[in-house]
Amino acid sequence: MKRILLVLPNDTMGGAEQILKMIAQYYSDSLVEIQFLKSKTNNEWTICAPFIHLKYQDTNSEYLGALFYAYNLLIKPKKKYDSIFTSHVFATGIIGVFIRFGLIQKKHFIGRESTRIFERFKGFKLFLYKKMYRWGYPSLDLLICQTQQMKQDLIANISWIDKQINIKVVANPIDLISIKTDEYLEIKSPFIVSAGRLIPEKGFDVLITAFKEILQTYPTYQLIILGEGKEKQNLELQIKELHLENKVILRGRVPNVYPYFKAAKICVISSRIEGFPNVLLQMMSQNNSIVSTKCTEEIIQIQGIQIADICNSKNLHDAIIKSLNTDNSKNDILFKSFLEERSIKNFISIIEKELQNHLLRQNNLN
Repeated sequence: MKRILLVLPNDTMGGAEQILKMIAQYYSDSLVEIQFLKSKTNNEWTICAPFIHLKYQDTNSEYLGALFYAYNLLIKPKKKYDSIFTSHVFATGIIGVFIRFGLIQKKHFIGRESTRIFERFKGFKLFLYKKMYRWGYPSLDLLICQTQQMKQDLIANISWIDKQINIKVVANPIDLISIKTDEYLEIKSPFIVSAGRLIPEKGFDVLITAFKEILQTYPTYQLIILGEGKEKQNLELQIKELHLENKVILRGRVPNVYPYFKAAKICVISSRIEGFPNVLLQMMSQNNSIVSTKCTEEIIQIQGIQIADICNSKNLHDAIIKSLNTDNSKNDILFKSFLEERSIKNFISIIEKELQNHLLRQNNLN
């Protein structure tokens, strides 16, 4: 039986975490260990499979959690994992360091970039991440980038990385089989929906400003934003200042986003920057009317999506109005065809094939 390890900074369920959860579920007939570097905060990682084990570090700091994890690895018998998966720079770097020092043994170590680090972060955090790239990433057997743009950004900022590390662009997967949409929603008004962590990068402030003008044309509509985050107070203040208290609803985290995406008149991605928004795939599985900003170049290539400029409420307003006034039923076939290629089975198959090719290339060099 295979032994699989997934390592995450915390158990907050964002896009990167959803993909790691899909990987864990795919390997549910193997021995799967999911290691969090912080304490448990929710039950979103509960997976009904006998061989999947969740482990936490008793701390609210992922940095202390990494030290505690290292100590546990040092005093306990060594395990060898067939595959190790990470999807955060800090986790990838730390596990890479542990491998270099012999604290963890592995056959394959697969890391995944979750965002465009050099455009999103600065200061100490960017300094730390640069150290993680240098210290830990050389232990990788495969580094996955979500898009070609993400790979190019990485190489442009770390000149050595493509010479020392096997980098492959692999599109984000979606689990279409486990989607449930039969939940009843007590929402009487027609609504527009968006979803994501309430952080500046998601551009919800721009969306709220655009929605204020949309009400001039569609006065009965509501805007529902799903998610929690540090920007909640600022968004609530903006909603109050624009007198939209009964029109813009910050619904918070919900256990199942799909009924909202299905019932909405239109789904919107308003992000300033993304690696590739997983929530877009979720929206495409439920709704034919989708507007997205050009938060990553790959979105422009997806047929059927109405595109808007980033940080431009007027342009976002126009794109939403245009989509609302368009018959988007033809997008059903386009979206289904696009999503069928992104199954978790295909995702793992591409990874396994690339690992085999990498091994062959190394053997030929030797």
